[in-house]
Amino acid sequence: MSEFKSKQIFDQPLQAEHEPQVELTAQVQFETSEKFVPAAIEEPQEQASEQQLEQVIRPRKGRKWLATGLLASFSALVAWQSIDTVVQAIQSADWLALSWAGFVSVLAALGLGAIGKELWKLRGLRNHFSIQEQSEALLKSDSVGQGKLFCQKVAKQGGVAPESPSYDRWLNGLNASHSDAEILEMYDAIVVAEQDKLATQIVTKHATESAALVAISPLALADMLLVAWRNFKMIDNLAQVYGIELGYWSRLKLFKCTLVNMAAAGASEIAIDAGMDLMSMDLAGKLSARAGQGIGVGILTARLGIKAMSLLRPMPWSPDRAVKLSAIRKQIALKVAELTVK
Repeated sequence: MSEFKSKQIFDQPLQAEHEPQVELTAQVQFETSEKFVPAAIEEPQEQASEQQLEQVIRPRKGRKWLATGLLASFSALVAWQSIDTVVQAIQSADWLALSWAGFVSVLAALGLGAIGKELWKLRGLRNHFSIQEQSEALLKSDSVGQGKLFCQKVAKQGGVAPESPSYDRWLNGLNASHSDAEILEMYDAIVVAEQDKLATQIVTKHATESAALVAISPLALADMLLVAWRNFKMIDNLAQVYGIELGYWSRLKLFKCTLVNMAAAGASEIAIDAGMDLMSMDLAGKLSARAGQGIGVGILTARLGIKAMSLLRPMPWSPDRAVKLSAIRKQIALKVAELTVK
């Protein structure tokens, strides 16, 4: 037997001989069935802060029956006392007492009439605030069938004539497919927008005049009294634009609500208006201290007017149609600059 083994033949070829040589630096493309979708970037919530500025703080609903009951009781007692005094004067033939009783009765009737008129106007202001709440509810709802009647009621109370071009254009643009929210938005964009234009002109006029008055007048106390009087006058003019009749108490109540809204949104508005226009900043820096005070008073009057507009409008501000302070501020600065240069 030989010491060497017999040869063996393998049919399977070696793997290394048939493997292709891979070039390590070659470009390789991968094909996948799924496509890459970038994730959405969350933007800062600026709209929420803007909407928060537009929230209107309205007065709380008081006890209506209390004032009505007190007025009715007082009127009944005055009438009873007047009738009793007149009867006694006639029975005793005291003509002097009868004359005094008639004179006091006339004064009491005039006083009660004035009080009743003030309460009626105050009631009208409360009804206006309730209309604002109803419009906000309709704008947020998906209801159908109430928007047209509601807007017609708002137009009637706001003094909008049915033959006016804006009201006619809004009425002809309606169809059965519109929801209540869409009808209110159309009314706001067509009819209320015309009232906003007139109200903006009033605010701009009073703001520029107040700024000019403070800038050129040397009497600070007189300036403040005149500016306060003009601010009340501005609110009266704005109420007339939106068809609201104000009395003494209703005017004070509206002015108080306006100041409350200015105080509530003051910090946020200062933060937003921190980037004031460079033109206004340059003008305020170049002008005198008195002129700078005039610009400040004018801007304050403009803020007051814009807040009063938000309370007097029948519907809340739309973000794209809200009156901005920047346009009025430019006119204030230019007016003060013209006066000081002259």
